[in-house]
Amino acid sequence: METDDAYRTLGLSSSASDAELKASWRKLVAMWHPDRNPATDAVQRMQAINTAYQHIRLVREGKLDESSTGGEADTHTANSHASTEPPNDHGAADATHGTPHRATVLRKVRLTLEEACLGCTRTVRGQHSQTCDTCAGTGLRVLAHACPTCKGKGAIRKATLFGWAWTEEACPDCGGDGRQRAPCDVCDATGTQTIAYRRKVRIPAGTRVGQVLSAPPARHSDVDVDLELHVAIDPHPLFTLDDNGVLRCEMPVNGYAWMAGSWTDVPTPDGLQHMRLTRDALVYRLAGKGFPTTLDGPRGDFFVRVAPVFPPLEDPRHAALLAQLVEATTQAAQAEDHHPLAQWAQRMANWQRK
Repeated sequence: METDDAYRTLGLSSSASDAELKASWRKLVAMWHPDRNPATDAVQRMQAINTAYQHIRLVREGKLDESSTGGEADTHTANSHASTEPPNDHGAADATHGTPHRATVLRKVRLTLEEACLGCTRTVRGQHSQTCDTCAGTGLRVLAHACPTCKGKGAIRKATLFGWAWTEEACPDCGGDGRQRAPCDVCDATGTQTIAYRRKVRIPAGTRVGQVLSAPPARHSDVDVDLELHVAIDPHPLFTLDDNGVLRCEMPVNGYAWMAGSWTDVPTPDGLQHMRLTRDALVYRLAGKGFPTTLDGPRGDFFVRVAPVFPPLEDPRHAALLAQLVEATTQAAQAEDHHPLAQWAQRMANWQRK
């Protein structure tokens, strides 16, 4: 909820004092409490009123950024429906008070490609908010005593027409039912209880983008919290994961090292892998070094494509070295009768003698 929306919900401006804030909140609570208001949207209006009041209080206490809309990374709110049963003298809603709520919290979890490939353990923490059971979301407890304002009648007399006539209107302190109210000490008169949770969750090897992982429920302050983790995998600077689960890497190599069949270090999810280059191959397969084919299943193959890179010929040093290499290989080839270069040279000489 935006801060401006919270003030509008309570019918206030941002310059309202704390006393005016609380008075407006109490007036709206008395008007929209589902025990007294038969409207079909009474519960929803009550929740909106309490959420707005709580939001403004947190902003004024410096515990919430004024521009916050409630979507912070580690804060998730899922209000349960307020009970329409009036609380008893001790503030308990009814016989079901004490029965734990069950809440499902949706979270996004971002993984590196290595974590998704090899599996990991993550600590997930946050907050879950629910309607206070003690006061049914009103922020007020109903007491056994009569309302002192209306003496238990539920209505007060108001003079009209310069005192010549009287009319009755619902008591603003009890909402018209004649029972005394007191601020709920369980939720600090906000109507909402906030439960902090902290869970360690195992991410299985082979987790893919878009998968939803369910963590077993755990009890947090009489609330059974289920976690649904929606997986996102951050782009990797070296690897790419195809839609079919094939893990690939493309890397440049020294062209002369590739021609010479030298060894090179290749990055894999497990770390560096020593691999020998072959000048007649550009794609190499590392068995069992790729992405798991199923969750916690065997790992597939890892494919590496090399791109040989040669130095520019404009460098005179490289040109001189290449000339020496060409001369040396030519002389070695001509010394072998069966070498293709030697046979070609002999055919050329025979042709020129004709």
